[in-house]
Amino acid sequence: MVLLLGAVPTQAAQTIKYSYDGEQWMTDLRAPLFDNEIRWVPGDTRQSQFYIFNDTDRDGRLTVSIASDNADFSRSLSVSFDRENSAESCSVTAVAVGEKKRIDTVVSMSDAAGNDTRTSSAAIDVVMDWDYRNSAACPKPTVARTNMEGAQP
Repeated sequence: MVLLLGAVPTQAAQTIKYSYDGEQWMTDLRAPLFDNEIRWVPGDTRQSQFYIFNDTDRDGRLTVSIASDNADFSRSLSVSFDRENSAESCSVTAVAVGEKKRIDTVVSMSDAAGNDTRTSSAAIDVVMDWDYRNSAACPKPTVARTNMEGAQP
C-alpha cells in the first residue's frame, strides 16, 4: 500500500475589503470615518473617503446609514455618496464583482434642524453594511446603537 501525502493548494478567502488609500486593503476600517467629538450646527457638512473592493464572486451593495441615540439628531442628519444630495439617513451604492471603488461619504445636518439639536448631545454612528441584494432602496432602520461615535451640538 502506498500513501501519498501532499499539500493541497489553498485559495485566499473571498471577502469585501476596505482601504483608506486604495492600496492597502483590510477586512474592516479600523478608525472612524469622522472625528468622535464633532460639534454639529444646522447646515454643517462633513466629508470622508475610503475605498471598497468586492473580492467575492457576486455583485453586491454597500449601505451607509446614520444611527443615533437621539431621535432629533437622527432625523436631522443625512448621508450621501459622491456628493449626491440625499434627504435620507441612508445611502446605497452597487459594487460589482472584482470592482474597486472610491466612496466619498458626506454627512450633512439639515438647515432646518430644530432647537433640540442645538442644546443637547448625542452619540452618532455611521454604520456600513454589505449585502448581496440588487435593490437601491435603503433597509428599514434598526434600533439605535449605544456604543457609537460621539457628537455634540
